[in-house]
Amino acid sequence: MSIVDKPATTWQIAVQSFLVSLGPTERAVIRAPTSPADCMAVLVASQRRKTKLARILDLMRPAIDPLKRFESAIDVIVQVNAGIASPIWGPLRIVVTLAADHFRTLESIAMIIHRIISSLQRFSKYEELFEKNRLVQDAIGAIYCDYLDFCVRVTRFYSASSLRTFFSSFDKDFQDVAESIQLHSQNVDWAAHTAHIEETQREMEKAKAERRAHERGNIQRWLSPSTVDDDLQRHLDDYLPQSCDAILTSQQFQSFISCEDVKHPHILALQGLPGSGKTTAAASIVDHLKTQGFEVLYFFFKANDVEKCSLLNCLRTILAQMIRLEEHLYDLVEPFYQDSGRVVADSLAEVQRALSKALSQSIKDQIFIVLDALDESSDGGEVFQWVKAQASSTSRQLRVLITSRPSLSLSWSSDLCWSFLRMESFETDSIKQYIMTRVQRNPVIRNTYVGRQIASSVTAAASGLWLYARLMMDDIDKLPSVGQIGKQLRVLPRGFTELYTQIIRTSETNFGPVELKLAQQLHLWIDTADYLPNFLVLEDDRLNYQMLELIFQYANDGEPVFDPARQASRVSGPLIDIFNSNAQSLEPEAYELDFIHHTAAQYLSESNDLLAAQLPLTLRPRRLRHLHRAAVAIWYFSECEQSEELLRNLQHTEGRTTHLMICYFQMAYGLWNTLKLIEFPDIQDAQEATEAEALMRKLTEFISTPACLRWVEAAIIINYEGRFPHLLLNAVESWAAARQVGDTHRFAPYAAFSKARIRFCQHYVFVLANTGFGRMCAPPELLDCPDGFAQDELAQAILRLGQRWRYLVFPGASSVDIDLPN
Repeated sequence: MSIVDKPATTWQIAVQSFLVSLGPTERAVIRAPTSPADCMAVLVASQRRKTKLARILDLMRPAIDPLKRFESAIDVIVQVNAGIASPIWGPLRIVVTLAADHFRTLESIAMIIHRIISSLQRFSKYEELFEKNRLVQDAIGAIYCDYLDFCVRVTRFYSASSLRTFFSSFDKDFQDVAESIQLHSQNVDWAAHTAHIEETQREMEKAKAERRAHERGNIQRWLSPSTVDDDLQRHLDDYLPQSCDAILTSQQFQSFISCEDVKHPHILALQGLPGSGKTTAAASIVDHLKTQGFEVLYFFFKANDVEKCSLLNCLRTILAQMIRLEEHLYDLVEPFYQDSGRVVADSLAEVQRALSKALSQSIKDQIFIVLDALDESSDGGEVFQWVKAQASSTSRQLRVLITSRPSLSLSWSSDLCWSFLRMESFETDSIKQYIMTRVQRNPVIRNTYVGRQIASSVTAAASGLWLYARLMMDDIDKLPSVGQIGKQLRVLPRGFTELYTQIIRTSETNFGPVELKLAQQLHLWIDTADYLPNFLVLEDDRLNYQMLELIFQYANDGEPVFDPARQASRVSGPLIDIFNSNAQSLEPEAYELDFIHHTAAQYLSESNDLLAAQLPLTLRPRRLRHLHRAAVAIWYFSECEQSEELLRNLQHTEGRTTHLMICYFQMAYGLWNTLKLIEFPDIQDAQEATEAEALMRKLTEFISTPACLRWVEAAIIINYEGRFPHLLLNAVESWAAARQVGDTHRFAPYAAFSKARIRFCQHYVFVLANTGFGRMCAPPELLDCPDGFAQDELAQAILRLGQRWRYLVFPGASSVDIDLPN
């Protein structure tokens, strides 16, 4: 941007300040309309009379173009400030006219004008480049004042009564302004040079900071910390004010946080039964310690979350938190990152060394580590050993608080560094207060005998379990009358199994037929670890919104359900929590579903083996969960438009990743889990037998007809493009499972299905082994062409698909390269 585009504020201020000091006559002269062309015309006319002016004209000609640009900038000022015309050209035109016959005077003016014009362009650029530099702006302001001073002096000479006086005193009066212009010009150049150095230093510092931020971002990505900040906020949302005060004021906790005596315990174990509020207490303790100014590192173990159940994930998260809090530790951790050569820190020993080094170099007087739900860790023994190692280390500023179920391995510890607290010792009074508060919120039972009876009975039944009290009060709030509440109080559930069953049954009384089917599908698919392999559970450990839409569409006879998240919230019962996985987004796709508590996941898993009569209607399909999930997958791959779109995308992109593949894998493994089935559940009644027979016939028909080809082609493209052996391994494993069952099973539909899957898998493995990747994984007996392969229409169709996409594995190859039957 040039000065023409943006008038300089510094120039405006200088112009206005000088105009204020001028009289009416001088203002009239300055406002006189003129231009560089007028001045040149005067000089040209003078040249005809004074040939010596040619040298001055040559001197001033290079200044004409800058003068024109300068005048344009002044014209912008005129537009903004009405009435103010060019402050230079008016006086200059008069001076040139008056001095045209006096060579020495015109020469002096020309030299001053040349000096002004030669610097204007440079200074206007300085003003733009160093707009925020006060030193440069002040220096430019001074030179602008000199320019204006020159114009005012010219005006005053023009206003003088005696022309002879003007000529005789010109050099003397203008010498000081010329010197001032020269001095201030040098000052501007010096200020600009200084500003340039400062700007360069700032740019260097900025680039350095950007490199540092990039390197730190790489280290954080290498550590890949779990989303414990979201966990902390979610658990704090469940916290009731003052409910943990008894823990915070206990002698054990106060001794734990004390730093005055090195003999005080370095590890505090907070133990309690499932549902006693340990996780909420841990979150409140983290929040309390933070508000006290302590450095707090924390991790919430979760059994059904692959990213939150191992020691490696725990230590990576703690280290990531620590270097964010103490940034000087980034330099200490960087060598470990550089030496690893890995995208993710997957070496436990390496992360342990890095964390130990960071702890030893911390500048904090005290560091607290809070580890919640140690019993939900997949390698609790290793976590326990790491905690003990920290307690015995020489780092006396470290304090570790862990929560867990009652554990003999912890209770037997006689180390003086340990201290123990039991949740049940503190929670009864808090729970009773919570229940009384809930009673007062219910207008039907507040201040009544029934309300007091609820407070007494539920408090006793809860036995210090916060989750029990909360869920029980939620269920009571749904009851329609005082009579029903009284009936409920006479038979309160014992433990979480009875509680969950009762609450689900209460909810079912308000379901219509479609809502019941929605609830059944939701509870069939919510436990992703039950049907997805470990390498996929790592990515999809929660039921995502896209999958929720599909299973609800299936339950609604193939018609999409309006607002699936709201419907899921209505039918999810006490087991499932619906939450926004991206707090920055309000889009439906940001919602995910997960168990509200570890006991809920455990209850759902145990329901698989319960008698049908013991289960709510919502959970009865779980006894045949493999078959029901397979039925949904069959609908998806044969009737759902989404799978058709998926296949078109895969064909067009030759297997490259698409967002629709998230649902593909869940549906595909819904099928594979049934194809790999060996033990079939005992059929308990005629209704269950009829249901199982219908599901088996549907599945048998699917793998025996071209209805399965959409699934087969999508699977071939994905696995061939990625050179994955998983498809072949799944088919081999399914074939082996079917052979183990044979065709003599006492449940005839299952025996027929096993016979059909043997044939399907034989053909499938033969095609995959001969056209795709992983031939060495196939048993030798499946590498030879099966009997009847050439006459089987489905087998031939699968073969054509394998030949069509073979080039993804072997570029340049074609079907003629291998000898296959026609």
